[in-house]
Amino acid sequence: MPAVRRNLPTILLAASLPAGLIGYLLGGRLVAAIAPGATLVELFVPLFIAGLCMMPFLVPWLDRRAKADLAAIRALREEPANGPPGAAKGGDPASVDHDADRPGSAP
Repeated sequence: MPAVRRNLPTILLAASLPAGLIGYLLGGRLVAAIAPGATLVELFVPLFIAGLCMMPFLVPWLDRRAKADLAAIRALREEPANGPPGAAKGGDPASVDHDADRPGSAP
């Protein structure tokens, strides 16, 4: 059960596409019944209805992404309190070679 709960926002993200398609088709039928021949209305009203149908499925995924971004921002703000990467060695942080730690980099 925890694996399904952890992946629920992604599952709902995938379910938003069929919900949007159903909303678009229902919106198209609604506009065709109410105002036939209004080409601009026939385009935008079904898109708006599709967006409204997709929103409940998209919100959990967007919320998870926002929380991840906020956690990354907090981590960046806490980094200067710990000191820059080269400060512990006594060197200039601007002169530290960050590529030296990557695999495949030349010594």
